[in-house]
Amino acid sequence: MDLRTADRPDAAAAGVREGTALSPAGKATAKRIIDAARDLITERGNTQFSMRNVAEHAGLHLANVQYYFPRRDDLVHALFIDTAERYQAAYEKCLATAPDDPLERFKIILRYNMRDVMNRKTRQFFIQLWPLLESLDGHTGRLLREFYAIDIAQLGELISQMNPRVPRDEIERRATLLAAFIEGLLVVHVAQSGRKSDRDALIEHAFAVGLSIANGAGSTKPTA
Repeated sequence: MDLRTADRPDAAAAGVREGTALSPAGKATAKRIIDAARDLITERGNTQFSMRNVAEHAGLHLANVQYYFPRRDDLVHALFIDTAERYQAAYEKCLATAPDDPLERFKIILRYNMRDVMNRKTRQFFIQLWPLLESLDGHTGRLLREFYAIDIAQLGELISQMNPRVPRDEIERRATLLAAFIEGLLVVHVAQSGRKSDRDALIEHAFAVGLSIANGAGSTKPTA
């Protein structure tokens, strides 16, 4: 999903009450709340996530937070969109001076993701986010599916550019598997012990596996 296109979520889709975050000051306050929610989950864990605690972390009254995000689900969906936009911005920065070749561009983004799983804050955020989403939706998996639909769409767009002849359903399967593989590395890295050289070797091997997934290794569908 290219967040620069007409499909880019608007304020309502992001969970912000329509009309509340249109002025510069309103946008800044909404961003302040979303950033506070992200920091709270990362620093204090998923069990501390509540509208009241987010308000305290943002230095705002609870009523201020609820003015912009009337329900907790609204704030969670805004956090989804914010995360997607952060990755889209990071991808665009990585590709700013990249060659036009789709394969080389995909490799750059894949390497970015391989490095990102080594980042402590990235690991803390996602590992705390997973149980939070499960608890918020009554363990139905709905919020996790919604959250990763964005990630899968972003990866799928890159894979499609690299493999333009591959059917859309197969692109989605590859993107789904690749997203699961990348997220799994977050957990593996936490459990991984040993020397930095061993971890670096693991990441290099993971890069090769990720590239194979994107190119359809083991797929029963036609490859490009």
